[in-house]
Amino acid sequence: MGNFTSEISQLLPIVGAGSWALSSVILAQGVIFLFVESFKLFLILLAPFVAFAIVIHWFEYLSQRRMSERLGWKSVLWTGWLGTPVHELSHVFMCRIFGHRIDDVALFEPDRDSGRLGYVRHSFEAGNWFQEMGNLFIGIAPLMGGSAVLAILLWLFYPDAAVNAAESTRATSSDSSLLQVWDSVVAVVTGIVAISNLTTLRFWTFVYLVLCVGSHMAPSRCDYQGASRGVIWAGGILLIGVFLLACAGVNGQQMISGMIGIMGPLFAVLGLAILLCGLTTTLVFSLTAFLPIRIDREDDL
Repeated sequence: MGNFTSEISQLLPIVGAGSWALSSVILAQGVIFLFVESFKLFLILLAPFVAFAIVIHWFEYLSQRRMSERLGWKSVLWTGWLGTPVHELSHVFMCRIFGHRIDDVALFEPDRDSGRLGYVRHSFEAGNWFQEMGNLFIGIAPLMGGSAVLAILLWLFYPDAAVNAAESTRATSSDSSLLQVWDSVVAVVTGIVAISNLTTLRFWTFVYLVLCVGSHMAPSRCDYQGASRGVIWAGGILLIGVFLLACAGVNGQQMISGMIGIMGPLFAVLGLAILLCGLTTTLVFSLTAFLPIRIDREDDL
């Protein structure tokens, strides 16, 4: 992109004032090219977070539905007592960061009719770009907060595995390799799920707490609706920033490598969260395989 704009700048003096129409076309083509490349980079940066949210939401839906149909609706409360407060406190934290007014909070207030386990009601100043943009981060806050809690649980129960994850993350920040992050996280989880661990109380306590947090960390339908209010602001600011960097001569590969280096630790934690949630979902299905389906289950959680 930088080479393309420099070529345009060299062309314009040559064409001269008499060919202003031609130079305008060339300049317009250069601007369009930069916008297209900037938008492509924006999608590349956004795609991992969308993928993480979809996978986490899918695991949460599977585990909650399985427990509800085999153990009854109240089984969701066995995990909700911890997972729901983590979910709601994540909203509260982001509300504070972006200056939203918190009108009402229920950290754990199960309602079978609505399927709601808790809520945070907040309001913001319309037209305030910072608070408007904050809706996006407030909406997806449970994904980040839940991932952070899962990382803390890993440190508490398996510190050696946590140290290995941290070391691999630091290495990845310099190498800018998402594949290396994924491989290291898989190795950590494989080490936790060793045969020798399956008979220990520590392992099953860890799995239960991961299930509590992981089965309630995906944003709800209302959360996604709230987050949509901030997508335009956040996306617009990011797109403009990428465009300005492109104009300054920073190419797309440099931007991607730089962003991966910065967000490497976040990707590592989210990757760990996905694998832990996948592990607990698999265990839920395995442990309830021979239980009959209850007729009092809720079809939509």
